[in-house]
Amino acid sequence: MSVKLNTSPATFAPWGPLRGPARLCWLVVLLAGLALAACSTRHDPTETAATAAADVYTCSMHPQVHQDHPGDCPICGMTLVKKISASVPAASPSAAGGKVDSSTIVPAPNEQVLSRVRLVRPSRTAETAVITAPGTIAYDPRRFENVAARFGGRIERLYVRYQFQPVRAGQKLYDIYSPELVTEQQNLLFLLQTHDPDDQALLNASRQKLQLLGLSAAQVRAVEQRGRPQLSISVFSPVSGYVMETAPPAAAAAAVPAMSQPGNPAPVGAALEQAAPLAIREGQYVARGQGVFQVVNTDRVWARLQVYARDVDAVQPGQPVELTLNDQPEAPPIKATIALLEPVLAGDAATVTARVYLPNPGGQLKIGQLVTARITQAAAAGLWVPITAVVELGTQQVVFRRQSNSPRLLAVPVLTGPRRGTQVQVVRGLRAEDQIAENGQYLVDSESFIKPVADVQQ
Repeated sequence: MSVKLNTSPATFAPWGPLRGPARLCWLVVLLAGLALAACSTRHDPTETAATAAADVYTCSMHPQVHQDHPGDCPICGMTLVKKISASVPAASPSAAGGKVDSSTIVPAPNEQVLSRVRLVRPSRTAETAVITAPGTIAYDPRRFENVAARFGGRIERLYVRYQFQPVRAGQKLYDIYSPELVTEQQNLLFLLQTHDPDDQALLNASRQKLQLLGLSAAQVRAVEQRGRPQLSISVFSPVSGYVMETAPPAAAAAAVPAMSQPGNPAPVGAALEQAAPLAIREGQYVARGQGVFQVVNTDRVWARLQVYARDVDAVQPGQPVELTLNDQPEAPPIKATIALLEPVLAGDAATVTARVYLPNPGGQLKIGQLVTARITQAAAAGLWVPITAVVELGTQQVVFRRQSNSPRLLAVPVLTGPRRGTQVQVVRGLRAEDQIAENGQYLVDSESFIKPVADVQQ
């Protein structure tokens, strides 16, 4: 059986067998439905632009880098930030809720805006900070005694044999034979035999001359009692301490600056400690005025502390200090006071030497021993901000201050003063009621982008 389909246009038309006005009404309804569907699928151009802008990420150091997703810069490795379109309107402070939000703010050339920036106010007092300064135990040059030959002669016998041999005041150092001294003793003996008992002036003058040449009063009396000159004269130590050999002219010239320069904590005699045995020998001749030995007393020593130039303003003579021995950290700290600040910088080290005078009766402190000093700084009045809030621009310093009733941050120049720990004093450019970014370095893409402006409110 065969079936014949009706394929005439009238059969497949949507309106079927409609004719005349009915077909026209159906066509109008169909066109209206199509128009409504097209309107419902059309995107808002404003929403599309905002979505496109929000999906663009760039590098703050390399603005030529663009991505449509978060990530790292392929050039420097920094985290990409979302690029903000200039067509986005600024939000009101009330909408921001008192927080800095960069999603709706376009910064000016002298402004910076960043999401979730922590703001702080200047404080009236600085935190109590501790300055740590390394140092070294050194000789006190005022405790040096130079034993020089008062007359020329030959060393007959030495009673000291090595460097830093301890001696007591009045102990023999060496015996010396001097033809000059023998002649003066003979003159005294001749005057004793031929002088007028009523005229003692000439006799007393001869005795005084022998004492000025180095003989003691007991030695002069011994010569008079024996009636003959003493050929070898003993020289005694003037003080108690340690014997060091006097450096030769070249070494002495190098050792004295080592003591006086604040950048070199090496004590006097650091070069001499390497000289062994003693250069002076028995049978050696010495000239009048020539240095033979040095006797140094270590009952008092110096601690020479290296204070950085930035901390010099906070260190003053008379300020208390605590010293800890590096090789004895468990020992109780030594309490003392700053005695002197040397008025020169120590060359390339950019430090100033602070002297501390220390008693050392038992010799517990050794020359060259390393110490660490802790100097406590008192709180100072003024406006203090975190050091991280100040951005150094070479010849200028700026902070990012929040504008009144606005989340915008304005770069304003400031003048800073001394530092205390993690804080720095602002001498000019801020008020106590100002709010600034706690870490201004995070707001800087490049120093060349910052254009500080004068504060009209100051």
